Amino acid sequence: MRLLALIEFRQMRLVNWRKLCLLFSPWLVAQAESLDRLEFFEQKVRPVLAKHCFSCHTQNKLGGLEMTSRESLLKGGNSGPAIDVQRPAQSLLVRVLRHTHDRLQMPPAGKLPEEDIDNIERWIARGAVWPASGNQTSLKAQLPSQQSEWWAFRPVKLSPLPEVRNRAWAASPIDRYILAALEQRGLTPVGPASRRDWIKRVSIDLTGLPPSPEAVDSFLRDSSPKAREKVVDRLLASKQFGERWARHWLDVARYSDDLLNSTQDEPYDNAFRYRDWVIEALNEDLPYDLFVKAQIAGDWLEPPLREKLIAGLGFYALSPQFQDDRVDVTGKAFLGLTLGCAQCHDHKFDPIPTQDYYSLLGVFTSTENSEFPLAPPEVVARYKQLKQAHEASEAKLNQFLEKQAEALTEVLAHRTADFIRAARLVIQGADAKAIAQARQLDETTLTRWVEYLRLPEHEHPYSALSPEEFQAKVLEVLYRRRELEEKNLIRLGGSKERSKLASADLLSLPRDEWLLWRDILSPNAFGKFESGLFYYKGAKLEPFLSGAWRAHLDHLHAEVERNRQAIPERYPYYHIIRDREKVRNERVRIRGNAENLGEEAPRRFLSILSQGPAKPFTQGSGRLELAEAITHPANPLTARVAVNRIWHHLFGQGLVRTLNNFGQLGEKPSHPELLDYLAHRLIEQKWSIKALVREMVLTNTYALGYSHDPKAFTADPENRLLWRGNRRRLDVEALRDCLLAVSGELDLTLGGKPLKLTEASNKRRTIYGFVSRRKLDGTLALFDFPNPNATSDRRFPTATPLQQLFFLNSWFLQQRAEAFAARLQQSAASDAQRIQQAYRILFYREPLQAELETGLAYLRSDSNAWPRYAQVLLSSNEMVFY
Repeated sequence: MRLLALIEFRQMRLVNWRKLCLLFSPWLVAQAESLDRLEFFEQKVRPVLAKHCFSCHTQNKLGGLEMTSRESLLKGGNSGPAIDVQRPAQSLLVRVLRHTHDRLQMPPAGKLPEEDIDNIERWIARGAVWPASGNQTSLKAQLPSQQSEWWAFRPVKLSPLPEVRNRAWAASPIDRYILAALEQRGLTPVGPASRRDWIKRVSIDLTGLPPSPEAVDSFLRDSSPKAREKVVDRLLASKQFGERWARHWLDVARYSDDLLNSTQDEPYDNAFRYRDWVIEALNEDLPYDLFVKAQIAGDWLEPPLREKLIAGLGFYALSPQFQDDRVDVTGKAFLGLTLGCAQCHDHKFDPIPTQDYYSLLGVFTSTENSEFPLAPPEVVARYKQLKQAHEASEAKLNQFLEKQAEALTEVLAHRTADFIRAARLVIQGADAKAIAQARQLDETTLTRWVEYLRLPEHEHPYSALSPEEFQAKVLEVLYRRRELEEKNLIRLGGSKERSKLASADLLSLPRDEWLLWRDILSPNAFGKFESGLFYYKGAKLEPFLSGAWRAHLDHLHAEVERNRQAIPERYPYYHIIRDREKVRNERVRIRGNAENLGEEAPRRFLSILSQGPAKPFTQGSGRLELAEAITHPANPLTARVAVNRIWHHLFGQGLVRTLNNFGQLGEKPSHPELLDYLAHRLIEQKWSIKALVREMVLTNTYALGYSHDPKAFTADPENRLLWRGNRRRLDVEALRDCLLAVSGELDLTLGGKPLKLTEASNKRRTIYGFVSRRKLDGTLALFDFPNPNATSDRRFPTATPLQQLFFLNSWFLQQRAEAFAARLQQSAASDAQRIQQAYRILFYREPLQAELETGLAYLRSDSNAWPRYAQVLLSSNEMVFY
């Protein structure tokens, strides 16, 4: 009970802030969800419907079904409503596409890829958002008026500094803009934050780490006018600045350490070099325009910049490997535009015609993934030679095993009736081993059949057949499946590339026969079975081989192992993209359908951002020209988007809160003149990120305290006018890093390969933790880490019971508490002194008398109480919020 009382005591001070998080989080999440649902439809759903459904269900309305709006789908056709938002999986559309409907199976050409069907079901579950139609045919003619009407497309304009009454408070131009907006509403800013709060705030914001007690004491003793400048300059010069701010960019870049693969882990071996490049670029204050150019066209820059900056191409090379994703992330990351929404039609809200989308798509389809070796050519050549020899031997082994598996499957299939009869006897009580020996059946296969026949039901309708009839059906399906595979290979032109497999119209067995093939003959797992009953692979196939076949298998295994051991460790390299040998323009895909092509879209920049008609790109794929157009000072978006991101990370919300969307679906800026001032300053200061950060954090606006003002709260409850500081919770990286720092365990080694955060020995900063697209680390997911499969402009903080349980039960926090307690044990002789030292390390202050007495009372209750007491302090709001 005393521990509970202590927990409650420590949480009383800031509990209202957690309530505010709960109050505003749903609104923020709802805003993001609204935009996400629209983009999800435009990028993942509409193209699929356009390709496979619109030709029959728009003007033609086959089956009475019109697919032109959400309302038409809810109305449905002759078979009833097409979608059910309350029960998405039971929607007629989903069942028809999954081929689980008793009558209908669509599209006629064959079943869609599971990913497409899953996306449609997910779209229905999220409300089946379908933007209202509008007249898009005249959009190109509207571009000039759109440019003049919407704020984001107007040129950056440096306005005269506004007049303010309280000039003494407005110590900088930024303060003038903030104060002027407040005074227009009859409001005044609250008082400044305490010096302790300020140094914690600026340390977390600039480095993601807490200030040391010595740094706090030094700052508190410094009464000079430049005391804050000294702190800021020291933090900007630290290597930890790049680590903190690189993580912000990696969210936008949808960085991960592995490839998106739904079936198995597939880590990149050198992805971390892009991450380390971003850290180094920010530490060296690489000008932002060059930072952008490096990531779009680093291979086109002149030496020596090329070698220094080419690693930036990991921005695209480490993407989820879809070209349309590259257009989308380019628009959001650098321009704050949702270009992906123009894939199937002219953008319904912003002046981006479909042709502009395909102009940019042509830039990226004219590139391919590659590598930039960081080793001598002879080392690279030797490695590739030995690697190819190993892969060739593995291919021979796998081909041999696959052929033997297929032959064995056919042999066993001819005894299907025998296995069924024997399995039924075993189910009735006979001994499986004895039955197998007596009837010359494989015992393992017989056991599989026993387990299979004991299932309460089977998905195919053939279980009622006699053993002989069932065997005949199995053999029929076996040979028909092989025939279809040969025809599909012809349709694919002999290729098995993932992209061609996903887009080709392939032949398949009818549903019931496919389910029978899956259960009996397939190499793939289903239910609790690792493959079809007659299919054996790998080590489980080998016992069936003997004589010359076994000898050949042993020879192949030995060859594979010999070649594997000969391969040296792979040379280091950067993941990059490069231009294809033949670059080409894309053609507009009408309604997003790659098989319904319209006019050619020359590779060029966006019409709305071009001075006059957009000029076609002529240098290779056009990436360098694209990068130069994006970073041109006359482009009104790039600098605005960049400074808005910086403002968001320092003040808790952007001047434009939709950081990736400056279009009409995004929010307008709260301080448009200030946004333009900052954009102008970024360019004026040669695109220096550090200079702009320094200017922002040395303002009185940044130094505002957390006091409550009822009048200001009534007028501006969301603090959009910044009448006070925004109290924030540590994000997951800062939380983990701060816990390691105060416990004295943090490893500040820079760069290197990623480590799993689940490894107890991993004491490195969280930015060096392994980030997976396939399965995100549990702690990262728990504390609002974004999905690395898509670009993320901001984190949406949540407050959940599981987060509180993390502080109570996680092994990570318990280990930090033990280490922190051990640190205190070594630093002071008495419990009172240790409590005082703990408060200086964690909170930069002396404990209140009540806090000291409560702590001492708890520690006296148990000789082993220090780790639990330390855990309470590490879990307190004063530690977790700043």
